Amino acid sequence: MRLNLTVSLLNMSSTTLSSSSLKFTTQSSQSFHEEVCLTGSSLDINLWIWEHLVTPGQVAKTLQGEVVRVIEALAWEAQNNGNLNWDASFDEMIAFLRQVFISAEGVISAGLSDEDRESAEQDLQRLANFILPTELDSRVYIEELPYVKEDLYERLTEHLIRFCRRCPQVLPL
Repeated sequence: MRLNLTVSLLNMSSTTLSSSSLKFTTQSSQSFHEEVCLTGSSLDINLWIWEHLVTPGQVAKTLQGEVVRVIEALAWEAQNNGNLNWDASFDEMIAFLRQVFISAEGVISAGLSDEDRESAEQDLQRLANFILPTELDSRVYIEELPYVKEDLYERLTEHLIRFCRRCPQVLPL
């Protein structure tokens, strides 16, 4: 369900916000959609969000786009860098996802079941607590290393997709 979008980052055109119409346009004249396209599988929906709502190298301007961008950034850092570049910006990403998926004020959180909120909380706790590979010693267990399996990232993405299926309107950030 989650995308491996690393190559796509380099090939996408930039997106800008037109304040007069509150619509996004890209250099390829692609117009902003008011709703997430729900055609196809969860992977198809995730890809649509990435292609239409994520601005390469920038914070997305929509809630759905920013959630996908942050999940991908966290996955990329763990899977490709072993979290060696982890800094305050990654802590902010985790805090953002906690706000979205767990807090009482979160739009997505409000639509999640208690079980889904608990799942998201456990997943985010796991992502935020790790020992860097450079700090390994004989007592370190595999569960203490940065999380690199797809399942956790896919669960977080699926929470977003379920929200989009219930509420397809694109939400500004």
